[in-house]
Order: sequence, then C-alpha cells, then structure tokens
Amino acid sequence: MEEHDAPKHIISDHASVFTGDVFAELLDSWNIKPRLGAVGKHGSISVTERVIKTLKYEWLKHIPIIKGFDHLTMLCKEYENWYNSWRPHMTLDGIRPDDVYYEKKTKKPKRDSKTVPCHIEQHLFQETRIMGYRLKAVA
Repeated sequence: MEEHDAPKHIISDHASVFTGDVFAELLDSWNIKPRLGAVGKHGSISVTERVIKTLKYEWLKHIPIIKGFDHLTMLCKEYENWYNSWRPHMTLDGIRPDDVYYEKKTKKPKRDSKTVPCHIEQHLFQETRIMGYRLKAVA
C-alpha cells in the first residue's frame, strides 16, 4: 500500500482475523472500507482465494523453512513481483497484471507459433528457484 496507494475496499471472508479490532484499525488508518464475501456463496471471494492458493502451492512450496517474519515478508514481496510482473494469467488471456495496470500494449506469441521471440527476458527468483520469462519489448 505504501508503494501503490491503498485500495478503496478490501474483500475478505468472515474469519476472525478479518473481523477483529486490529484489522479494523489497520483499515481505518488507510481509509479502506471492508467488504465481506457472502457466507456460503461459492466464488464470492474467488479472486482472493486464487491469489492465496497460488502463493501457497506455486511459490511457498519451494521454500523448505521460513526463517521468521522478516524472511516471510521478503518472500511475499518477491512473490508480488513474480505474480504481477512475470507470471502470465489465464483470466487475462495470457498477459500479466502489470501489463493491464500500466496499460502496456503487449503482444503475446500465438499458441501455435513455431518460433521463439529472441527478445525474451529471464529472471531467476533465487530462493524459490522459479524462472520467470517475459518479452523485453514488442515490435
């Protein structure tokens, strides 16, 4: 939130961590309105659940031991970079959230393409040993 500003609202479930006083104070300090998903309604917080599932099963599963809160914070910051800048998303038709947010006009290779673009950028996320790929520039 310090880097990108606070959202207008945050959607969560009814778990005690999201309905407690400490969380309410945090939201108030950033002027964020809480929104709770509908109890028992499938998909009411599906985007949030998908992000958390990706964090757990595609990112943190590569970490054998989390060495404390600072280490977890660093891993989550790195995850945010990977998730938004490097990982293609099916719901966005194969582009990345940063491409949408920053209105980048990216042109992805076709599924049946026989050649690999030569202007591919690679980044190895050291701790998780996950390699990220993206186009450096688009013609």
